[in-house]
Amino acid sequence: AIAFAGDADDVAAAILAARGAGLPFTIRAGGHSVSGRSLRDGAVCIDLRALNGVEVDASRAVVRVGGGALLAELDAATQEHGLAVPGGQISHTGVGGLTLGGGLGWLMRRHGLTIDSLQAADVVLADGSIARVSADEHPDLFWALRGGGGDFAVVTRFEFRAHRVGPMVLAGMLVYPWDRAGEAFRAGRDLMEQAPEALGMFAVLLTAPPGEPFPLELQGGKVAVLSVAWSGDLAEGERALAPLRAECPPALDLVGPMPYVALQSMLDETAPHGQQFYDRLHYLERVSDELIDTLIAGFERVPTPQAHIITGWMGGAIDRVPAGATAFGHRGAGAETWFIGASGEEPVGPVREWVRRVFGETAPYATGGTYVNSLSADQSIADAYSGDILARLVEVKRRYDPDGVFSGNGIG
Repeated sequence: AIAFAGDADDVAAAILAARGAGLPFTIRAGGHSVSGRSLRDGAVCIDLRALNGVEVDASRAVVRVGGGALLAELDAATQEHGLAVPGGQISHTGVGGLTLGGGLGWLMRRHGLTIDSLQAADVVLADGSIARVSADEHPDLFWALRGGGGDFAVVTRFEFRAHRVGPMVLAGMLVYPWDRAGEAFRAGRDLMEQAPEALGMFAVLLTAPPGEPFPLELQGGKVAVLSVAWSGDLAEGERALAPLRAECPPALDLVGPMPYVALQSMLDETAPHGQQFYDRLHYLERVSDELIDTLIAGFERVPTPQAHIITGWMGGAIDRVPAGATAFGHRGAGAETWFIGASGEEPVGPVREWVRRVFGETAPYATGGTYVNSLSADQSIADAYSGDILARLVEVKRRYDPDGVFSGNGIG
């Protein structure tokens, strides 16, 4: 069954009804759980999409967002006031799942993870009671919600601190033919090692779509893409990118001024609903030449045109939050590389095996651990958190959900 909740009371009623019937339940907002945690056979699905209101207090730069809102809805409302909350990169991502896992995205080097802007949350607990959590109210639960995933409560409303961003940013893609993939990857890496925090970059290995804006000679072939977003003064951004363009000129330059909301939806077609996916992620101390070579060699064997590898640079504002201040356990990582195994409507088996193999080949360059939002069903929750953080999460779990009715990631 699916319970479409219209408010927090509906969520509470659905939880109590499921528990009373002895049924497990899942929580669905954006439906971006690659491993399928938002919907499960034999379980009640509590759908939050109707809780999608966004209230912006522009004078205080405070945003209140319903637990079922999508990033597109959050971004549209905040950009009316020249504000933004650090979010992900796909506009139909749910704010809830993104936030509870941590929140990686374009603005993370300048403004931190999504959780670093979270000030409070309204939640429904496992016993159906409704509570507000913040640094002053249920601070242990507030700590767990910031990166601990969805195993503790249902968030029906988030309260964020917003930041001055846009409405125009300097962003887009620099595209390189496959025979220059290593050169482009290294040039992007070299720039990011000294780049201002206003610059976000993701190096992507992918198969170019068979159409515009890619020129005919690149269509349908493997390419390397440096996707960039500069969230500061546009002229300064042009100066920051000038050395990269001069020393490693792309075959296709799609970087220019664009609305922030356009940046946030630029990659939507890479993550369609209803298709087959399997993903894994490594955190990295740095992006070494050896890692780059291994990624490129691994992508040579990619079995589907939809699969791709994303390497994004972290640091900056992420590291200004002390380790352990939130449940996100990977402060200090210099970068992450994400293996997106997508097979469209074809069986996912071949691409799943490819992801596992390349993930294993690149493990020697990783720091260990993974992002809880990329945790596959065949991985342990211990892969997402260090021992001390996991132990603390278990304590919070036993305090607020002693019967383990929230079972998204397996914290128990």
